[in-house]
Amino acid sequence: LHAPSQTVAHAPTDLELANDAQSALSWNLLLPLGAISASVESGWLTLSGEVMWHHQRQDAEECVRHLPGVAGIRNDITVRAVGTLARANFKGAP
Repeated sequence: LHAPSQTVAHAPTDLELANDAQSALSWNLLLPLGAISASVESGWLTLSGEVMWHHQRQDAEECVRHLPGVAGIRNDITVRAVGTLARANFKGAP
């Protein structure tokens, strides 16, 4: 009898993980194309960029959370303030 062969999973390099994350983000139709970038250092994935809605910030993190090799995620994506107008745009504003 032979013992079943065991394959050792290849741990992705930081560059491979960053590329995988960027690809996953680009395939997510809920996210604006090119608005979010991913960088990796020692398996820690940092997301950065700007989106219009809070759910997009959460979707981006969820999209990459389960990629092989992710040790942790730092979500630095900012949510742009929507619908804010300068006071000067209102009639009678100082």
